[in-house]
Amino acid sequence: MPLNRRFARVTVSCAFAAIAVLSLGAFSPAPPASPGGSPASPVQRVDPPPRPTARALTADEIRRRGLDKYIDMSRQQETPPRIIDTNQGKFASGILSPARQFSNTSGNFASGCWYLTTTYGAPGLNGVGYHTWCGNGSQITYTSASCTGSTNLPTYMYEGCQNIQAYGVGWNVWDVTDGWRFCTSYNPYTGVCSSRAYPWQKNRYGAGGQVWLLGWGN
Repeated sequence: MPLNRRFARVTVSCAFAAIAVLSLGAFSPAPPASPGGSPASPVQRVDPPPRPTARALTADEIRRRGLDKYIDMSRQQETPPRIIDTNQGKFASGILSPARQFSNTSGNFASGCWYLTTTYGAPGLNGVGYHTWCGNGSQITYTSASCTGSTNLPTYMYEGCQNIQAYGVGWNVWDVTDGWRFCTSYNPYTGVCSSRAYPWQKNRYGAGGQVWLLGWGN
């Protein structure tokens, strides 16, 4: 074979090999997608949220907030709320099942109102939920839930929260799921968010001040 033809064949083979190597080097797998459709957030919560803080409202607080019309003040007591973490399994059997209550009075139990604050925290992200409820020992008579959030990093942004509620007034329990929405990769120049985090917590409240921590996630 003439030398110049052999040299041309070797040159072509080397060119194809170089293209293949460059193609492999340029390829990288796409990041996994989050449930919201955006690339997965770098915030990975593996620990449970902080234990919520709760207390019974005093008679003066109940009157000042206008909640005295929802309970029998003659039977009002400051019963300390009992917080039960059911995520560990051993207390799961003690969760009160929802049941409709058709009487709004209960002479066998004390009445009261309670206030709870639940929080979500991760580096740069903060979420808070506020829950107030009243009961006569067997029936929930009043409920109120709200939430808010904030961030303290320039590439993070708080986008909102919501309270998903079930049962409540007229039932023996009240369920609240707090859900927050955070952008965890925000470009202030383009206004584009490329990843998000969606932490949530779910609690169940009883008519006697009980609190069951049902679940959480991100």
